[in-house]
Amino acid sequence: MKTEQELPPDWIQELASSPFNEPMFTEKMKSSVMNSAANGSVKKGRKKRKSPTRLHITASAFMILLIAAVWGWRESPALQRMIPIQGLGYAAKWTPRSVYTEDGVDKLQAFPGADYAAGSPAGAWWNLLTPVQELEGKTIHITAVHRDTGTTLEELVETEITSDMAYDNFTRVSSRFALPLSGLWRFDVMVDQEKYGDIVVDVPDSSWEPSPSFVSAASEDPVEAMLSSQFPPTEMTGIKGHLGFIDPGFISGHPNKYMWHFWGSKEELTGDLVITAVKQNSSKIIDVFKSRVTPYPHNGADASLPTTMSLPSPGLWRIMVSINGQLFGSVIVEVAKP
Repeated sequence: MKTEQELPPDWIQELASSPFNEPMFTEKMKSSVMNSAANGSVKKGRKKRKSPTRLHITASAFMILLIAAVWGWRESPALQRMIPIQGLGYAAKWTPRSVYTEDGVDKLQAFPGADYAAGSPAGAWWNLLTPVQELEGKTIHITAVHRDTGTTLEELVETEITSDMAYDNFTRVSSRFALPLSGLWRFDVMVDQEKYGDIVVDVPDSSWEPSPSFVSAASEDPVEAMLSSQFPPTEMTGIKGHLGFIDPGFISGHPNKYMWHFWGSKEELTGDLVITAVKQNSSKIIDVFKSRVTPYPHNGADASLPTTMSLPSPGLWRIMVSINGQLFGSVIVEVAKP
């Protein structure tokens, strides 16, 4: 995961052009407004002529309102869906869309899992509307960039397209679809390192309710089961059957030891582990812990890892675990004041 600053290209200059596909402000309307501004309006039977200074103030106010309206559209995904202005290059680039069209023909479709939200892997299907016979042997690579922070990540590492990805008359590829932040994300799909299309998704925020505690099930490993039977059941904070840690609590600025536990396949639980965190109402991701993880049954889990973690300020935090660059899951904790 890395950060890149993506400055808005010349969208301010594009304000000079109409933001509508068809003229909404006609010549007749323009003439009427100009005449009213030049001649003044009738009030109590007497015409008043506006001064040039007043006309200048009116024009300036109109431009300020126009800029504010366009900026509001650019910053609001809801307005972008209601009013898909195509004249604003930068903003149109971030208009939410699940279908990519080229020369009037649909080329790419995306179907994220129905319950996708920030911090939670949901899975996604990517339909390349090209028969697999034309793509077999090539590679597909999907990256994602967050509009507001420039955070980038690999949604799908470079993967060979094979015949088993065929689906009717198109090619279907799946990915984990796990994003650490809410907001607009653009997914660039590359085939043989050439752009095939892009998709923009408005990812909703997940619940900030602190994660519940649970008791780990007994280990299936006979030696581990024998050892754990001598101790009381282990209580953890997290998602039962997926990930959790023995939680002594969090105090801001005070490091402590936390034993993480993971459930999953050997492939999922082998590799570089990175723990990051983001605070509620913030989009700044901080690094918390880095190591490697390998399967090792403990307390009923398929893998475990001791860590030292510290969070800098009180409040609600989402702690996110990634393995080999893919978000594995997250836990919400409340950090107390010192």
